[in-house]
Amino acid sequence: MSKLYIFGIGGTGSRVLRSFTMMLAAGVKIGVNEIVPIIIDPDVSNADLTRTVQLMNTYRAIHSELQFDEENESQFFRKELTQVLGNYTLRINDTDDKTFQQFIDLPSMDKVNKAMMKILFSDKNLNSSMDIGFKGNPNIGSVVLNQIVRSEDFEDFANSFEADDKIFIISSIFGGTGASGFPLLLKTLRTGDSFSNHDLINNAEIGAITILPYFKLKSDEESEIDSSTFISKTKSALAYYENNISKNGSINALYYLADDITNTYDNHEGGTAQENDAHLIEFLAATAIVDFSNKQHPNTVNKELGLKDVEDTVSFGSFYDIQKRLLFTPLTQFILMANCLNNKFDYFSSTAFNANNSNFQDLYDGTFMSELRGMFVKYLEWLKEMKENKRSLDLFNLKTGDKPFDVVTGIKPAKIPSLYSDYNLIIGRLNSAVKKCKSKGMENKFLEMFYLGTKTLAKEKFKM
Repeated sequence: MSKLYIFGIGGTGSRVLRSFTMMLAAGVKIGVNEIVPIIIDPDVSNADLTRTVQLMNTYRAIHSELQFDEENESQFFRKELTQVLGNYTLRINDTDDKTFQQFIDLPSMDKVNKAMMKILFSDKNLNSSMDIGFKGNPNIGSVVLNQIVRSEDFEDFANSFEADDKIFIISSIFGGTGASGFPLLLKTLRTGDSFSNHDLINNAEIGAITILPYFKLKSDEESEIDSSTFISKTKSALAYYENNISKNGSINALYYLADDITNTYDNHEGGTAQENDAHLIEFLAATAIVDFSNKQHPNTVNKELGLKDVEDTVSFGSFYDIQKRLLFTPLTQFILMANCLNNKFDYFSSTAFNANNSNFQDLYDGTFMSELRGMFVKYLEWLKEMKENKRSLDLFNLKTGDKPFDVVTGIKPAKIPSLYSDYNLIIGRLNSAVKKCKSKGMENKFLEMFYLGTKTLAKEKFKM
């Protein structure tokens, strides 16, 4: 059973993993059976990281109650998401409660080496705390992250790696952790020989997405992060990537992604205050992971993701047909189910819903339903954040009321020959779908019923 290891580096890595987890839950087609996320971020209190970890834990809690075989047609929560490291996070040794000069042991250096360090690193660099990331300084990150391979966590990853497994790396190019972590990690994976299964890892298919600037930070003289330097850092990093990654064939597929419309966020160096709203770019970056998982890349290829129509607001109509076919049906099915259980839970959990008869006793009051409804709350929050961000990703109408098929932005639902409409039509399709379910167990049957019912409705109402 092939696995895809996804290394999410820094805050951007966690935010992209958040979008990817939503796609997994909705059943977007993934070309491997098992996903293994690994986050690399010294800022363990980063709110972007903790939010993503909580989301992945919710996904795993729901998946653990399900059993999938050929008879169960549901794609919701189908892929296994495996945790091989505590909190999914590869710990960076010897950074807790230390400044950078303590990390490199500057006081013990001789006069010549001290002078060299002071040439290479500013006083601000040397006094930077290591436990909230590298704050836009890849020169610091490249030193600290160079010792990842010596950690027990990296050995745990290497021990779990098997033949035909694949690796994907997410990083930004304009910060500190991502810009330094990506080339170092890639070099380690390709040439390292001090860890288990290094022969398999050295020759594995590896893809990556590097994300160019897509937001700015408010100016703050007290902060070490200055977004006015993002472009110059990006240019330098791109030149390095071209000469040291793309040309030497060390990667199979390298995806690039950027946006020239940038929102401005509060300037938080890290910690619990760093929680950015979900963004179109992170959503698109997650589709790069999907693309990589579904294809083979025997030779190095560079890819840029494009949209058909680039406006201030992006909808399904902005995607090329391949992307639209990949995303439209699963994401639409998922929001139809979310709206049923959020807006009409009292009905669907009652005896008035015929499909409940002899099928779902005690399901609605249990932990599984609580986790599932919690996931739908997170899904709708995620969609709302992207809708209200700049540039806006406006896929769905999030306030449909009693008109559930007015849900897809820019698409008028088709009229179909039926005595029923709106939620009554959904109820009818679910009552029919439950009779076709072949899976065993309440939880499996419940999700399969919604999967089959909403799949039929997507075809009827949206011609997808």
